[in-house]
Amino acid sequence: MSTSTHEPGPAEPPTAADALAEIDATRQRTARSLRPSPLGMFVPWGVGYLVGFGGVWLAIRGVLPDAVVPVLLGVAALVPLVATGITITRSGRGLAGPSRRVVALYGWTWVLGFAALCAINLRLTALGLPGPTLSLMWSGSALLLVGLLYLAGGALRNHVPQYVLGIWTLLTAVATVFVGYPANFLVLALAGGGGFVVLGVWMHLAERR
Repeated sequence: MSTSTHEPGPAEPPTAADALAEIDATRQRTARSLRPSPLGMFVPWGVGYLVGFGGVWLAIRGVLPDAVVPVLLGVAALVPLVATGITITRSGRGLAGPSRRVVALYGWTWVLGFAALCAINLRLTALGLPGPTLSLMWSGSALLLVGLLYLAGGALRNHVPQYVLGIWTLLTAVATVFVGYPANFLVLALAGGGGFVVLGVWMHLAERR
């Protein structure tokens, strides 16, 4: 009895469609690897706003002592700035030439922008502006700067969610001024901080699917 052995034929060469699909998949993987982590970009700012401005609101309501407010605001401002810088720096690893330079310049934009903002607002504070006016000035200008930086980052990376967050932040900045003192701190904590946290977590979960 004779047995026949079926020899596998040669593998079919990849088609042009297969090559294009592989190129597109590689491009998407590279884009995801270079995109800043939403947890590092958005959640620290959200938590900072919730802790810092939420603490101010609680102090006004008499729940927290006034002495802890400067500490809360300092930590709430410093931690998000450091976290954002680290996240942007990590996202730029593997880049070279102009692309790496763009990432570095954008990261320094955050530091320089807030340094200039603090210098201007401190000077205006020294001129003796009333307390409620100072509150609206500091909160509104800080959110304005953050919103513009998110708009720039979203446009730079063609990242629509980050651009939308920039728009939301600008709207929140306007709302803080219109609601007045001390309700501006509640808007900052819930609308500003809450918006950052919700979008950061949602984007993180969406990218893991």
